[in-house]
Amino acid sequence: MEIEKKIPIHLGLFGHIDCGKTAIAAVLSEFISTAGIDAHPQSKERGITIDLGFTSFILDNYLVTLVDGPGHADLIKISASSIEIIDCALLVIDINKGPQVQTGEHLIMIEALNIKKIIVILNKIDLFKRPLDEEIKKIKKFFESTSFGANIPIYTVSAKNKEGFEKLKNGILKTIETLDIKRDLEGDLVIPIDHHFSIKGMGAVITGTILKGKLTLNQFLELLPVNTSGRVKNIQVFHQNVESAKAGDRVGINVKNIDINKVYRGCYATNNKNAFEYCDIIEVKVNNNNLFKPETRFGTQVHVTIGMVTVVGNIYPYYELEGKRVKTTASSNNKGFKAILWLKERVLIRKEKAIMLISRLDLPPTTLRIIGSAEIIKIHTEPPLFYKYKIKKGRIQNPNHPQGIVCEGLAKSVVGAKKIIGKKLEAPFTKILSTFGTKGAVIVGIESKEIILKKSEPVLKELRSFHLKKI
Repeated sequence: MEIEKKIPIHLGLFGHIDCGKTAIAAVLSEFISTAGIDAHPQSKERGITIDLGFTSFILDNYLVTLVDGPGHADLIKISASSIEIIDCALLVIDINKGPQVQTGEHLIMIEALNIKKIIVILNKIDLFKRPLDEEIKKIKKFFESTSFGANIPIYTVSAKNKEGFEKLKNGILKTIETLDIKRDLEGDLVIPIDHHFSIKGMGAVITGTILKGKLTLNQFLELLPVNTSGRVKNIQVFHQNVESAKAGDRVGINVKNIDINKVYRGCYATNNKNAFEYCDIIEVKVNNNNLFKPETRFGTQVHVTIGMVTVVGNIYPYYELEGKRVKTTASSNNKGFKAILWLKERVLIRKEKAIMLISRLDLPPTTLRIIGSAEIIKIHTEPPLFYKYKIKKGRIQNPNHPQGIVCEGLAKSVVGAKKIIGKKLEAPFTKILSTFGTKGAVIVGIESKEIILKKSEPVLKELRSFHLKKI
């Protein structure tokens, strides 16, 4: 079989813990990669998926790769790391338990990062005693409130008994035939590395999915940010040697002379290191999900998934006022906000296209913890200037003085009072008109000639600049 002539498609397997994702992958798959089904030693020991697994099968003209991530709440950042490389999502639900909290989290991840289509798989029907049609209606009702709607394709299977898989495969084929996937074959080669190892007699091997460009034998590759490099000795697409590969292909690459001990998941293989930036301060536009309820305060700690790396940082929401970044707090009512992310460590970012996932993994796993996705506006080398309002409240000393309405408390001295002449006040007051006396009192204006009582409080809001300090 000429595997390089098949069209590559990547399906992400998502679902709550113990829903049977990995068992479904095992039934569907024909090829198991080195990083295949629960290959990690702790997966076997603990009986759960703890790392990304890659398997594949042929479906008509397509080479379908299944990307299986953990369903456990504590390992959600590993599942998040697969989002960049998948074209469509398979969301698995144990039909006996129904949607769980992690089902919602995975849905938010999928929605946030612009994956347009999902296929829902209801597993473990061999244990289900109620009518299937009624349960499918309930599941459709659950998806009615999501961007995918109630008309999503739903398939029922038993991975244990290998039941329902022909219909599932036909459904997968029907869905992927409708996908509008445009692979970028030109320009820089970009491969996020998901696994790396040495093979006796061959040397260093890296595996990953080509996001952009073309890969050929004898091509020179740089591995960033670890700055090790070498030439491509061998390329494999699921155990078959090929002379070249392109965007969309999942590849194993034998690279000569690289120091494999430096490499980690989250490194990139490329032919142009200038296509990347190594940074820790990023200005972003956040596309937040309205299901995430906690406020995002100025300086909130967050987890940021960029490519295959998740790092801790702090987020600083702001709004723009006359070209100034003004400190604010964002909530689910604000659909989309701008912010500065200051990460605890520097990360590698693609300059051309980088979408990241922002989470609050410090929150209990019984709540939805995904804030949403973010797009880069600008990369900073130094923390940018921010502004915040300093609020002063005055007291009306005399509302009926011949010179005007006398207010105290906005300034401490006549020198300070002179500095705030002309400053705007909150309604119903207008602005500070002049000083009064020698102790910092001022004359304030008012919008109308209504009677102002002594208990009224003129409010002065002034923008003050400040620089962020690393927490």
